[in-house]
Amino acid sequence: MSNANANADAVSQLLAAYISIWNERDQQARRAILAEVFTPDAVYIDPTIAAEGRTAIDTHVEGWQNQAPGMVFNLTEVRSHHDLAHFRWSFGPSIGSPVASGWDAVVLTRGQISKVYGFFD
Repeated sequence: MSNANANADAVSQLLAAYISIWNERDQQARRAILAEVFTPDAVYIDPTIAAEGRTAIDTHVEGWQNQAPGMVFNLTEVRSHHDLAHFRWSFGPSIGSPVASGWDAVVLTRGQISKVYGFFD
């Protein structure tokens, strides 16, 4: 496997873990994943919020989960090079059609996410 393929696989795994944060309802488990995925000073920005640091990101995720019980995020179309990646996601009931979708761009620092820029379709 080439170095580029190995890196692409590692990025895809990291982004799958990132999406799992949004789906993990157990606070302790979610925070453990968050600590692996994000740098301590990570920033999450979408049209509705700018959250700085793991605690602020976790608070935002938990608030979103409380507003949308039973909904899950799914990851698709990961593309990456160097320390950047972007991917598509969808959101909806675990069984059925998505109710929302979008794409995020991320900046990677030493194998973790340091910045997320979210966009809604």
